[in-house]
Amino acid sequence: MGLEQKDLDDVRQSKPVAVVDLWDIDDRIDRLENIAKRLERVLEVLAQLYLEERTKTWELILNELIRQERDQYKKGNFNGNRSG
Repeated sequence: MGLEQKDLDDVRQSKPVAVVDLWDIDDRIDRLENIAKRLERVLEVLAQLYLEERTKTWELILNELIRQERDQYKKGNFNGNRSG
């Protein structure tokens, strides 16, 4: 049971198609790698923004507490929790 001429022709034609398919796959892998790198950078930026916003929120809270404490002190209602 040998290969017929039609089978040999099919094999000859499939080689260039296979190479082109490999190039397409390689291009897709490159694009996926680039997408993964961009997503990694986006996540890094989002994490950094999250931390900065948390810091800003804490600064706002602490500044408000300081302002309230200063207002109470000016009004003479300061019962002081400080030692020393």
